[in-house]
Parts: sequence; structure tokens; C-alpha cells
Amino acid sequence: MTAGAAPLLLACGSVLLLWPSPGSAARRRFRSLRVQPARAARTTPVLSPAGRRRRRWVLAGATGAAVALLLGGLVGASVGLVTAGIVDRVLGRHAPDDARELHAALRRDLPGACDLLAVCLAAGVPVASALAAVGGAVPAPLGSQLQATAHLYRLGAAPRRAWAEVPDALAVLGRVLVRAGESGAAVAPTLRSLAADCRAEARAATEAGVRHAGVWILAPLGLCFLPAFVCLGVVPLVLGIAADVFG
Repeated sequence: MTAGAAPLLLACGSVLLLWPSPGSAARRRFRSLRVQPARAARTTPVLSPAGRRRRRWVLAGATGAAVALLLGGLVGASVGLVTAGIVDRVLGRHAPDDARELHAALRRDLPGACDLLAVCLAAGVPVASALAAVGGAVPAPLGSQLQATAHLYRLGAAPRRAWAEVPDALAVLGRVLVRAGESGAAVAPTLRSLAADCRAEARAATEAGVRHAGVWILAPLGLCFLPAFVCLGVVPLVLGIAADVFG
């Protein structure tokens, strides 16, 4: 082992263990603690797919180089290449899905937007103005989607046409506003009901995630007790049966 191999290997391992994914709870908590300007706080920086690939390649290459330096020679180079490939595959498999992240971000801010729209429309504000005002109040990407839809309204597009190309997460909001525009029914109670349904859905998803995390937390604990169970329970039983059979 060379003199610089151990620190390099330790550093690469620490980076891999502490590197949070863009959707992880640790990174969201860190972003919430930072002080940002009021305008910049509306948008969340998202790393491009090319940037994610470059970062993944750098981490995989650093890990492979550390393994190559640790082992040395032709064997070390071969094992380092294999290790770099494995690390790249693992990081790529756990890379965030852009469509899933967009859907989650839209659904997260949708209840508050529905409540604000209900207040605006109940006060007699036109749909286009209400969408523009709420779009400026809620963070991206939901705010950008609402402002784009408001722009189509102001250009004279029909309600169905204005909501035709929104993401699936906003389709239910579009149906509510289109139905209200065509029938003239009061839309504020429906929007409040939609906000309550979205909050209940988010609460159910959170509870399911907590239960899922509990299973994965208890699984290593069970594996820790498995050797003791085998040594204290299974081995004496097998020895007792063997003594009865052969004794």
C-alpha cells in the first residue's frame, strides 16, 4: 500500500457515504436553513442531467483510482476499473427521476395554491388574474405552470385549451376550473375540497414511507440477532438430536 492510498480511499468513501441525493431529506433541511433573497427563494436549483452524469463519473473514477492505488500493479488497475464501473452503475441506479421529482414538487405546493385560488375566485377575481397572482405567490415549478396557464387565458384561449398541456399533477385542478367555467358553478368549495384531498394524500404517503423505513431499520437489527439465535437455539438443538441418534 502506498503512502497516499489510505487517505485517498478514506476520503472517497466518506464522500460516497455523505453525498445526499437531490431529493433527500438532509438536503431539503439544509436548503431550508440557508438565508436566501426573497426572489431567489422561489426557485430551487436543480442540477442538470449532464451535471449529474459528470459528478457520478468523477466519484466513480476517484473510487476506482483509490482501489488501484491500494492494490497496485496490473491487478489493482483491473480491480479499480471494475470498481469504478460498479460505483457508476450503483449511483446511476439511484439517480433521481426528473418526472417523479416534478410531480412531487407540483403536488407538494398544490394544496396551498388551491386555497389561494379559492380566496381569489370567491372575491370575484377573474380566473386569469387569479392564476397569475397565485403563480407569483407559490414557488416554482407550480408557480411557473400557473403563470403560463394564466398567459394562455389572457391570449383568449379556451379553458380546455389552456389546461390541455399541463402536467398530470395539475390535471385535476384544470378539470375543476374548466368545469366551473363551463357550468358557472361556484368553484371555491371544490378547490378547498381538492386542497384537503391533496393534504390527505400527502399525509398517507408520508405514513407509508415511515412504515417502510421502519422495516428497513429493523432488518439489520434482526440480522445482528440471527447469529445469537443460531448459536443459542439451533446449535444446541442439533447437538441434542445428534446425541440422541448416535449416543
